[in-house]
Formats: sequence, structure tokens, C-alpha cells
Amino acid sequence: MNVVQDVKRSRGIVLTAAALTLLLAPRSALGAEGCAKRPFSSIVVNVRQIGAKGDARSDDTSALQVALDRAAGTGGTVFVPDGTYMVDAASQRRLKIHSDTTLKLAPHATLRVIPNGSKEYALLTVAGSSNVSITGGTLEGDRAQHSAKEGEWGMGLSILRGAKNITISGVTSKEMWGDGFYVEGAWGVRFCSVVADHNRRQGLSVIDVDGLEVTNSAFSNTQGTRPMAGIDLEPDTAKQLISNVRIHKSRFVNNKGPGIQVAGKKHASLISRVEITENLFVGEVPLKIEYSPEVLQSQICRNRQIVRQAVETGLSTYPEPKEVLVVQHECGDSGLQVRR
Repeated sequence: MNVVQDVKRSRGIVLTAAALTLLLAPRSALGAEGCAKRPFSSIVVNVRQIGAKGDARSDDTSALQVALDRAAGTGGTVFVPDGTYMVDAASQRRLKIHSDTTLKLAPHATLRVIPNGSKEYALLTVAGSSNVSITGGTLEGDRAQHSAKEGEWGMGLSILRGAKNITISGVTSKEMWGDGFYVEGAWGVRFCSVVADHNRRQGLSVIDVDGLEVTNSAFSNTQGTRPMAGIDLEPDTAKQLISNVRIHKSRFVNNKGPGIQVAGKKHASLISRVEITENLFVGEVPLKIEYSPEVLQSQICRNRQIVRQAVETGLSTYPEPKEVLVVQHECGDSGLQVRR
């Protein structure tokens, strides 16, 4: 059975306004399930003491990188107080986080991309590093001020090439020219209570990973250039593999494309061991799965979708649309594969 059909044919429940509000409440109202690990060193580097201004005008790239370099390998923390820190994300000066480092942003701290016309950029990059945690705050892109129309690779956070044991907790990534978050060539990546909102291409792109967990997070309003998914699991080449993925208790709201897209390649099994459970979808296409014969239907279950349906109101001439909650089947061990 096709997963999308399975979700839509399950039992429907008409929602009250209060119930709908609770289901779509921000993570703070639902109780954020943070997963940030405690730093194993008492070292703290405050970026303001290094010279970062956080005044939404000054270029703070160099000061931020100096702070990250000082904490590298120590197990310590780089602390970013409240403020807006402008970052050159398009040049080689882009911020790089090294091994054994925690980057902690205060609740009202924002790292903002300096507007540019580049086809690609990365506000933060973790490449070849291990045991990295990034917690709190906001990563903000330049999509409204981007000076070119080409390209789709402006990322909030890029986790690349040999990154291992990476934890992202309570971080919002929004308004990116490309993706809020991007993962390629990594092991053991965990996203907890993150938000990706109004990014142009994807909320989260996953190209190549062994071990990925996404829990209690929200992916919304993705639109601008295809595929415009909340999360896209899609290798670029036949040598890239996606395995051991769990997407759980998260929300996918008003994305132009699928809430979650799983897209393998013809004649190759590149995506396996994927569990998608207890998520909420609001949009026309909750799940799109293709060329992924090792993705089992028994591991895609207990998901919910909110759809608008016309409900007769009695004396009214015109049916009134109501929000209806559709609940997917219980999880099982049938081993049935998702049909193409």
C-alpha cells in the first residue's frame, strides 16, 4: 500500500480550534526535548570578549572564528550572548567549528548572513570534526536581500566530510537561500527541538549519512526552488548512502513540497533502515518515497495528517471546511515494503 494513501484512508477526526492550536503549537508549548550534551571542560570563550559586537551592523566573522579556534579541542564552550552578529558566509572566511567544541547561543542571539549574490554559502560549517554540539539561538539567511537569482546552496548549517557525533539542539535556521540544515558524509548526527522555517529549497537535506535522528522538531513554509521539502533524504551519487535514520515526533507544516521526501536512485538501493513515526503533517503531500525498496512500510507508522474537508452544516447552502486529523496505522513487523 502506498504510504500517502495509507495515511489518508485512516480514520478521520474533526478538530476543534483548541485542539488544532495545541497540535501546531511551537515547541516551547509542547515541551522541548533537548539533547544537548554537557561540555566536558569548564572553559568558556565569550565572543564579546574577543571583540564581536552583535550590533546587527558590524562584520563579526573574524571575532567569532577566533573564539571558535580558541575553544577547539578543549571540550569547552564558545558562548554567544544576545544580539545579532553579522557573518560573511559566502567567502573562505565562513565560520568553521572544530572537534570537541560546544557552540552555545543565548536565546536571543542570532547569527545573520551578510547579504550576498553567491550561488552557495554556509553560515556555519562542521567538516571533519567530531564531538561537536550547537545549542540555542537563530541562524538567519539572506533570501529577502540576496542579490542574485541563481543557485540554491545557501545553507544555515553544513555538516560535511567525516563529521562525527554532532548534536544540534534548540536551534532555529530560517530564511536561507538554500537549506536550513545540510548533512553530507557524516556519522552520528542528532537534531533535537530544532526549527527550520521559510527556507528556499529544503528545511533539512540529507545526502550521505550513517546514523541520523530528528526528534521533536519543526519544518515549515519551505518554498522557492524544488523540491521544497521539510526533510529530503536524497543521495546525489551511487556512492552515497543513507542508513539508520529515525524521524520522530516532529511537525511538517505548509511546505510547498513533501513534508518528508525519500528519493533514491534507479537500479540502486542507497537508502535503508529508515523509521518515520509519530510525526504530524499539514500539507497536501505528507510523504513521497521513490526508488527506495529497502524502506519498509512497517517502519512508517503512527503519523498524523491534518487535511481540510468540506463538512455539511445543516441549513447552510455551502459546506464549511473543517480541519480533519487523519491518523496512520499502528506500527507492525509485517516487513512489507513501500510500493512504487
